[in-house]
Amino acid sequence: MPRPRQVEPAALALRFQVAGPQSAQALATALRVDRSSISRALALPALVPQVVRLGTTRGATYALRRPIRGLGTTFTARRIDAEGRVRDWAQLVALHGGWQIVWADSDNPPEWAGELLGLGGFADGFPFFLGEARPQGYLGRGLGRGLSQALNLPADPRSWSDDDTLVYLQAEGDDLPGDLVIGDVPLRRAQSRLLAPPSPLPEAERAAHYPLLAAATAAVGALGSSVEGEQPKFLVTLAVGDAVTPVIVKFTDVVSTPTGRRWADLLVAESHALAFLHAHGEAHASPRLLDAAGRRFLETSRYDRVGARGRRGVVSLRALHEAFGGAGTTAWPVAAAHLHARGLIDAAALRSVRLRHAFGTLIGNADMHFGNLAFFVSDALPLRLAPAYDMLPTLWAPVPGQATPTPVFAPVPPLPGELAGWTEAAAWAEKFWVRVAGDPRVSAEFAAIARAAGTQVGRMREIFR
Repeated sequence: MPRPRQVEPAALALRFQVAGPQSAQALATALRVDRSSISRALALPALVPQVVRLGTTRGATYALRRPIRGLGTTFTARRIDAEGRVRDWAQLVALHGGWQIVWADSDNPPEWAGELLGLGGFADGFPFFLGEARPQGYLGRGLGRGLSQALNLPADPRSWSDDDTLVYLQAEGDDLPGDLVIGDVPLRRAQSRLLAPPSPLPEAERAAHYPLLAAATAAVGALGSSVEGEQPKFLVTLAVGDAVTPVIVKFTDVVSTPTGRRWADLLVAESHALAFLHAHGEAHASPRLLDAAGRRFLETSRYDRVGARGRRGVVSLRALHEAFGGAGTTAWPVAAAHLHARGLIDAAALRSVRLRHAFGTLIGNADMHFGNLAFFVSDALPLRLAPAYDMLPTLWAPVPGQATPTPVFAPVPPLPGELAGWTEAAAWAEKFWVRVAGDPRVSAEFAAIARAAGTQVGRMREIFR
């Protein structure tokens, strides 16, 4: 009887590199050997440290570890809670063809893990809770430029691969949006900051320091950790009485310029929109406006931070939509309805998403992309909707070659099934436009825009009811 054909480790490794995770039978078929030959090959000392078994049943698959730029194959994810305490959460294992997530508490994985992961914790795409950690928007582009040479990464984070993102997280991910820290080096840096935190800026010194921070941010394109959004902004921690409050501060160009004047009007409008949403339980806190050194500043509290030390996990609708599938859509309500159908969010969150979307449409928010809606992410389901942000009339925002555009404001009428929520949002929007038009901090030109928009919303309320 002929001896079973031997399988060379190099041939088996190449098969994993080409095809990703596979069952023992699939490997045997591809390499034209029997399963016993595969079993013996997988037990060879040269392969045992490199091969990961996904699952414990007869239907298990096998995968090959994939080193990432000298950093190894396994990366520890830790969470910082609302009190600033750190706990191990998961290990991320890089594989050819995907990733494996190994939970620190294997008996109590996140309730959503079964919706996301395959056998043995396998994910064929970058985990959704890390994809949003790459630098985003205005601050992110500046941060990417500053780190590109040191970390050998492309200058624009939008072109980063998943491996690029992991390199960044391992090196600089100590103050990411949300509550995750990847690797020991960033964690040690975060812990050092807890022991010797930077002095918060006294509230009374905002008018003196905000213009300096704005000038520094504009000069380098970033200051602080990355927060998604295109409007120029910086991060700062304030001392307000006995409280320590991390905030995001948007700022304009010099208001004496046409672009600066229009953005100054839009920041006033944003302050009214968020204050209105806060009054209805949809935003974190009422924002504050400040005029200093010829610029206008809009300050909002960070909902992913708790005091000086605590953090909360957040993830965007974009990351959830990409991870958990759904119809090809760019509309918040459609994507949220799919998450609700899968049990990831509850009916109250879906209703809030619909209200926010209708309100945004009726105030001319033309920038309601999936990165501008977020959810708190924890191990429990349903995921809770995070407070509203970036809610402003971007339809009138400056564009290249036109500092003060005057587009046609024509909100889409509601469908019959949308009428109940739309009616409530329309009442909010009509009052919003009245407040903007009557605010002495907006220009006469934008006050006229607000009055016309309010009239349009009022007409729609009369017709569609």
